[in-house]
Amino acid sequence: MKEAGVLLHISSLPNKYGIGSLGKEAYDFVDFLDETGQSIWQILPIGPTSYGDSPYSSLSSFAFNPYFIDLEALVKDGLLDKEDLPNEYIGRRVDYNELFNSRFNILFKAFNNRAPYEKEFIKFIDKEKEWLDDYALYMVLKGYCNNKAWNEWYDDFKYKNLNSIQWATNEFSEYILAHKFNQFLFFKQFQKLKKYANSKGIKIMGDMPIYCAYDSADVWANPEYFELDNYLNPINVAGCPPDQFTEDGQLWGNPLYNYDLMKKDNYSWWVRRVKHSLRMFDILRIDHFRGFAGYYKIPFKDVNAKNGVWAKGPGYDLFKAIKKSVPNAQIVAENLGFLTDDVFELLDKCGYPGMHIFQFELGDGANAPIKKGFKENTIMYSGTHDNQTIMSFYNELNADYKGLVDSICKIKFTDRPNLKIIEYCMRQASRYCIIPIQDYLGLSDSEGRMNTPSTLGGNWNYRCLDSDFTNGLKEYILKITAKYNRLK
Repeated sequence: MKEAGVLLHISSLPNKYGIGSLGKEAYDFVDFLDETGQSIWQILPIGPTSYGDSPYSSLSSFAFNPYFIDLEALVKDGLLDKEDLPNEYIGRRVDYNELFNSRFNILFKAFNNRAPYEKEFIKFIDKEKEWLDDYALYMVLKGYCNNKAWNEWYDDFKYKNLNSIQWATNEFSEYILAHKFNQFLFFKQFQKLKKYANSKGIKIMGDMPIYCAYDSADVWANPEYFELDNYLNPINVAGCPPDQFTEDGQLWGNPLYNYDLMKKDNYSWWVRRVKHSLRMFDILRIDHFRGFAGYYKIPFKDVNAKNGVWAKGPGYDLFKAIKKSVPNAQIVAENLGFLTDDVFELLDKCGYPGMHIFQFELGDGANAPIKKGFKENTIMYSGTHDNQTIMSFYNELNADYKGLVDSICKIKFTDRPNLKIIEYCMRQASRYCIIPIQDYLGLSDSEGRMNTPSTLGGNWNYRCLDSDFTNGLKEYILKITAKYNRLK
């Protein structure tokens, strides 16, 4: 059975308070998906973000982003008064600086009014303590150390001196609880939303970055699982080699995993991470899947990725452990980038669907891979969060490539190119076809691009408005979803 879905991150939902949330607009979007015959809502990672605002560089691989908590629900539940709500801001861009400076103060008021939920909250703390204790303490220590990265904290905290950690746990107990309460609120609201989506026949596809941020509770609490030296600095870091798009390659800077140690306990940390994610999502997309076959390692002090080397990844051993623990997990693989035979072999052995991005399928023009068609066990996208919008992509093509796309997608002078390209994606054999909302809306990069890789600033802040979800758009999506046999 073929299915269709829409890519729209929670942060990009319409909302009165500066960023999308798990509130009314999220339920409205589920209704929109239901009314257009979609079966999948794909979102980006939901971890708490830090400097740069990227959901792929989170402060924790297990925690959730408090910015997404629905404030109006907190008023309804008696945790906040209407006067506690922030000033309304309805715009096309998220102001992360404003959120950082104000949102936690509002959530702390909700924490102080938590009495009606105390029993439920205590149960949550006990059930989630395996990751929650480390995360909450890490967040409090980070605040105490002027929000510096943990490697710049006082040595007693950096190296987790037991006496100092006990002192901080006692001294800041209320603030530690407050961070835990934020996680409780998110979890409670998200599970309610997921239940509503599932009741409409809609699955939520979440996203899991392969790497952890260096400045994260994961690395601070479990340094043995990462390639760090005696001073807890990375030995090598992650990235991508130079290619036709970036002559210096991409220097991501994430610490690499100590796979030798992870293998000894049968990849228990990875198993916990995947199981935790699949409590939140019906389908889990794993980012940078090729890194499990082989990964690129760059010396820590290098300023670019030119001197990196390839190292063998954990391969199928890791996924065998995951399959044993979560046998029915629905996982899809982001199998983009520099692909070698071992990546294809690993993907086949796992049996996970891989991805095709329309914008990457044009080849050299004359011998376009896109002409060959696509296998059923794949996902077809017009683009992802890292791509240009399809309109900007099309408008910037040279004459030869534009002619190729016009021919493949049957684009005439009077057509809207974005819609014809979407229809091309829809009619492929791929089991899933997922389209970013920006491509349905026909936005340019300046209007709707989510992220430009290897750049800092101006990313991750795109937002929809209520007015974007017109009856005309709804009718069009329903029409083409039915036409290409993808109705849920």
